[in-house]
Parts: sequence; structure tokens; C-alpha cells
Amino acid sequence: MDTNKKIMGIRKSPLAITALILLGASHIPTTTPFSIKPPIITNSPTSAVVVRWQSQLHSSSSTGPRRLAHDGGVQRTTRDPDMRNCKTIEEVTQMAYDHVDNMSPRGVAAYWTLVSKFLQQRSRGPPTKNAQSEGDQTQQQMAHQFDSIFVRTLEGIESCGYRDLAQTTMGLGKIMKFAGNSGKRLPKGSPHQILHNHLVVNGTKNKQIIFDQIARASIPILHEFDARSLSNFIYAFAIADYAPKFEDGSTFYDILAQTAIPKLKTFNSHDLSNMLWAYATAKETNSALFEEAGDTIVALGSLNEFNSQHLSNILWAYATSNESHPKLFKKIAGHIDALDNLEKFYPQALSNISWAYATARESYPQLFKKIADSVITRKYLIEFKPQALSNIVWAFATANESHPKLFKILSDHITALDNLDGFKPEELSDLVWAYASMKESHPLLFQKVAEAAIKRQTEFDSPGIANLVWAFASNGQIDQHLFTSLEPTVGTLVSKCNSQELANIAWAYAVANVAAPSVFNDDFIQICLENEDEFTLEALSQLHQWQLWQEQLETNIRLPPSLEEKCNGASVSTLPRPSDLQHDVISELSSSGLQPEEEALTKRG
Repeated sequence: MDTNKKIMGIRKSPLAITALILLGASHIPTTTPFSIKPPIITNSPTSAVVVRWQSQLHSSSSTGPRRLAHDGGVQRTTRDPDMRNCKTIEEVTQMAYDHVDNMSPRGVAAYWTLVSKFLQQRSRGPPTKNAQSEGDQTQQQMAHQFDSIFVRTLEGIESCGYRDLAQTTMGLGKIMKFAGNSGKRLPKGSPHQILHNHLVVNGTKNKQIIFDQIARASIPILHEFDARSLSNFIYAFAIADYAPKFEDGSTFYDILAQTAIPKLKTFNSHDLSNMLWAYATAKETNSALFEEAGDTIVALGSLNEFNSQHLSNILWAYATSNESHPKLFKKIAGHIDALDNLEKFYPQALSNISWAYATARESYPQLFKKIADSVITRKYLIEFKPQALSNIVWAFATANESHPKLFKILSDHITALDNLDGFKPEELSDLVWAYASMKESHPLLFQKVAEAAIKRQTEFDSPGIANLVWAFASNGQIDQHLFTSLEPTVGTLVSKCNSQELANIAWAYAVANVAAPSVFNDDFIQICLENEDEFTLEALSQLHQWQLWQEQLETNIRLPPSLEEKCNGASVSTLPRPSDLQHDVISELSSSGLQPEEEALTKRG
């Protein structure tokens, strides 16, 4: 690829020229239609890092691993080894290392693709007998091999075509992700652990080096990327969890979005799904990209090319990024509703789709009914992971979509589980919050969640604990043992609560009639006072009920006059919202022939 072609591509994008300068690229147009001040490189390593890696290699002893040869700038004759028959990381790494001097960018790309593939396979222990016998020496040798191949990778980055660059980046991105997530489970001395130590434990700077170098090399040729390569390239940066930043506050993702937008009509369903998922995962906002991508999907005559994962990833990305596109949500809802059935939709897809519509506040009752009907007819609910179960009921409750049969079947399934150890604390609180919000009373489910919550209470954060106790009180599941047991954790978390969480906790303990003096004390009053201007009318009304309860208990804990006045005013002006427990009491009294007055409003509310 000649320099003129690169320069022509850069001239089309002022943002790209700025990025090139910020990243220290060598191919920069000498004349541009605008002026750019010499920038300061921010968070961008230089080629000196390559020298550091090379010096590590040259410092090894003569009996150690062979050093990487250098040819003083004379072009190598490349010859890539055939690595297709390799079965392990050790085998493919040894082969690549033996040919490292002559490997082309394509060969390097193939190597990292194979390593990422092998890395995802479960390692059952130290991989070879040789590794077991030689111990630290073998580990050191493999670390040197990786170093050599890393150096060769960085040396060849500038001469990569866009396909090889995208493939290399994808392989490295997958390695970064898996090595980062699996360190604690990796056998000591395995290549998996070596990569983990190299790129994660001691490798934050190494990741920065590699991906800044890749970003620097890609900018002059981004205009050449086809849809698949560009989508994979963006996806790789997201799973590597790294975004090169520029002095003006923009990131590499801004350059990538500007490159992608004109090409969106050439993206297929997989490309669009991966790209949008990547932006949401990386927490990189780009409204222009999301708007154009949404318009592109809406303009399609049919969505039959999109499978369940594509659809769920796209919807999840818009909801997670808080990017509104009602026409997109409408089109996808219509497409799903028109399907004969959702048998091909994976449990996670059903969960993500319902979660996305609820989070985006996009109301499509027929879609929710379709999802619920699909869930309740599944033969094996065990296929639904705890997060999926929690997200589904949370979504139905948030969207206020009633489906008693769905809630019953899921309650029966969860109750029948041996334990709830697979549920995260927030999933437990979301679960009971959803049932309470939809007034779905399932005592056995609440009992099982109570047992799990008591056992794991120190794992909860302030929103989780507030939602949990609110759900039990609101649904009439007055388990005083739960409230008493949670008192130490609630007392610890109360200082971290926002105004609504404070009100929920106070109201819930009042309904449960559990005094909890270690929670409701002068410190609690001070925290409420600090949040006085943040309480909503509903929250003030909840605090008012708590204050009346404190008076009934004849404690000395009182809200400051200014806050107490606000609470009293909110209670008088707010329509009463009887709890399920109150409904049950009224029902029992009425069935006995009595005619109780359900609500009696006094001067104090």
C-alpha cells in the first residue's frame, strides 16, 4: 500500500488527521484544508516500549531462548509456518517462535487467532510433562517466547493490511478478555497463567502499548476496512477494555464511528450487532452512530437475517447506552411478535430483550405476552441462568406487564432449586422487588430468598438491601427474623443510601415493626437531614409513617422540625397506598361481618 493512498484516505477526515498526530503516526499529509497545532500525546506509549521488550530478550543467557534477530531495516523474506494442525498453545507457540524472524503479518494474525481459540479451552493442569519437570525454567522459556512474538507483532503492525490487522486485534482482544477473567482458575505454570500474568497482573501497560500501536497503525487505512473487518476491529477494542484517548477528550471510538457511519448499509446483522454491543460494553457514547445504525435497520424490508442474539444484542446496546430510537424498537417488536414462535430464541436473548424494552420504557404488551408464553412453555427452565430469571421478572414489573402464570411458574422453579447460591445479591433483591411490585404473593419464594439473604447479607449494597426489605414489607411477607438478622448490615449501609433508599428502609422496618435501634438513631436522623432536599413526596410520606411508628414505640428519635413538617404535609396531600398486609387484614375483618373503615385521615396523615 503506497503512502499517497493512505494520505488521500486521511484527508477525508479532519478527526482522523488529528488522531494521527496525537498517536504519533508517521504518514501525515503535509497540506490539509485546516490547521492543527502540534498536540501533546496523551496516554500513548511510544516505540521505546518495543526496545524494552527487545532488551529483555537480548539480556537472556546464551543457553536461554533464541533472541529475535534484526535486519537493520532490510525487508525479510516472509515464510509462515503451517500451524493448522497444532493442538495446544505450547505447540503453536513453539512453532511460531521457531519461525518468528520470517513470519508475515498474516502469519502473526493466524497465530494470535489460534492462541485465543486454545486459551478458551479448559486447561486441566500443567500442559506437558516437560513443563512439570522443568518448572520455572519452562515457564521462563515460554514467557520469552511470548515476548519474542509480541515484539514481532508490533514490528509488523505498520505493514498490516486491514484484514490482518483486524484479525490480529480480534485475537489479542479475546486473549485479554479471557486472561483477565480467568486468572484465579488457571493452573500454575500453564501458558494460560503466563499470559494472564503478562497481560493482566503486570500487563496494564503492555495492553496499552499493544492497542495504542494498533490504533496508530490503523488510522491511515481505516477507510479501506470492509464492514466485517471494521465491526470485528471495534469489537476487539471493547472486549480488551481499552480505548486510546486524545488530548481533546475524544477517543479512538469517535474515529471508528466516523468511519463506520458511511459504510452502515454494507453491514450485515452480525456486523451491526457486534459493533453496537461493543460501544455499549465500552461505555462509549456516540449518538450519531446509534441514530444512523437504527435508521439503517428500520429501513430494511425484513429482519429475517437477524437471529435472536443479533436482536437481543442490538436492543441491549440501545438500552444500556440510553440511546432512544422508538422506530427501531417498534420494528423489532413487530418482527418478533409476527414470528410463529420463539423456540429458536435462547433464554439469555429472551431475558435481554424484555430487559431492554423495560429499561428503554418502550411499551409493547404483545411482545411481553409473546415472551412470557414462550418461557412458560419451555420444557427445561434450568436452561435459564439466575440472571435471566431475575431480569425477566424485573422487566415485566418495570413495564407493568402482568402475567400471573409466568410469575407462578418461575416462582415454583426457583423454589424447587436446591439453593440460591447462583443468584447474585442484586438478582435476589430484583426478584422479590418484581414480585412485590406486581402484587404476586408467593410465600415459599420469599422464604427461600430470606434464607439466602440472611446467609449472604454482607454481599448486598445499599440499593439491594433497600429493595429487599421494601419488597418483603410491601408484599406482606413480614419475616421479623429477616429484618432483625439484617440489622447489622443495614446499619452499615445506611450512610451510603440515597433519599429513596433511606425512606424505603425506614418504611419497611415500620411495617415489619422491628425497632432496629442500631439503625434508627441520631446518625440516621443526620443522614436524613443531609438528604432533606432530595426526598420526593412519596419518600416524605414514607418517612412520616416511620416517624409515627417511632412515637408509638416511645423512642426519643425524631426528625428535625423542618423535615417533620415536610413529611406531614406530604402525607396529608398524598393519596394512601394500602399495603398487601392491610388488604389482607381488611379482607379478614370483612369476611367476619365487620365493616371496617379502610382509611381514616387525621391531621397528621
